[in-house]
Amino acid sequence: MAGFIFYFLYKLLERHNVNMLVNFAVLCLGLATITAYLSGRPAMFTVAFFTLELYILSDWTLGGTGRRGRHLIWLIPPVVALWANLHPGFVVGPLLLVLFLLLCREARDRWILASCLAVSVFAIVINPYGWRMLAMPFETVRGLHTLRGLAEWAGVSGWEAVLWGGVVALVTCGLTLRRQPWPVLLLTAVAAVAAGASSRNMPLFGAVAVFVLGRTLVPALAPRLGRSNLVRKFDVTFEAAGGWFWVVAIPLALVGAARLGVSPSELEFDFSRYPEAAVRYVQERGCPDNIFVRETWSGYLLWAMPDRKLFFDAKGGFSPEAIEAHSRLFKPKPGWRETVERYNISTLLLEPGSPLAVMVSEAPDWRREYADSLAEVFVRQPQGADTNLRNR
Repeated sequence: MAGFIFYFLYKLLERHNVNMLVNFAVLCLGLATITAYLSGRPAMFTVAFFTLELYILSDWTLGGTGRRGRHLIWLIPPVVALWANLHPGFVVGPLLLVLFLLLCREARDRWILASCLAVSVFAIVINPYGWRMLAMPFETVRGLHTLRGLAEWAGVSGWEAVLWGGVVALVTCGLTLRRQPWPVLLLTAVAAVAAGASSRNMPLFGAVAVFVLGRTLVPALAPRLGRSNLVRKFDVTFEAAGGWFWVVAIPLALVGAARLGVSPSELEFDFSRYPEAAVRYVQERGCPDNIFVRETWSGYLLWAMPDRKLFFDAKGGFSPEAIEAHSRLFKPKPGWRETVERYNISTLLLEPGSPLAVMVSEAPDWRREYADSLAEVFVRQPQGADTNLRNR
């Protein structure tokens, strides 16, 4: 996936300049904000598909391969359909189509792009959640104030703000005589504002910066540096990237593993950071459902016991009420008991010494069922006659 992103970002630059050194310098600038997301996270798909869509649309509306490459526009709807099943960032796909619709010069092109937009929206709606998929961005915005406590949802600061503020200034001031269409400037401004509001958007702004600087700064610098005797062009083709080598090597590796009796599925993972023993206890003792667990452990619980119901997990897509309830319990606030009863939370899997663990260890209606150095399990007991517990 990282190579996929690298390839299309470089090709965006190569449309306007073949000087490898200039292109590579600009590409490294963009990758400075993208590399944090080049890991085993679903957000990586959003960066990759956004880059691919930006590559297709910029070539289709701003010129490039001409009519030969125009059929690639119909690759976007199936990509958006797949995208919607991989990461909530799929919403930027249709938004990018709307923005590039403003760049179409001919009525026929506008109709084609509008049809592509309609098919893409339909591809999202036919998912199992239907129209609710389109409402997800609004649900996220409504709960944004409760997400500010997470570092990745906070705005940029320090050198990143200075760096990307400078990039925006370079683009908007215009270092070249080529006047940029206002939708391109609008795309840059929206991406910059989104990145400033949340660090999660920084990779998308990095891709936009590479695209815009390829149209402005790169053409201005390339002629001055093109007289050097260094390599001027870097053709990133299937063959140059070792494509045929991997076509042959991967099947040979699988055959060799089978001959040696090594199963690719026999992987060893380090579970020392996860409450493996506590989860086993919850399963074996049949602790009641609607389990409350901190967010960083929720993915492990979903994998270890997929049949059990969690109150809150790391998949996202929650209502603002559920997010607020999680916040009220994570660091107990007045009314936390009402929250427990409202959502019928019966089991708590907590870190020893955490604020909620200390609170419930002193509550007579909760009992510590299990404890080790990594986790504690509390189970709610039937309410007694003392109604004053509700006011604690």
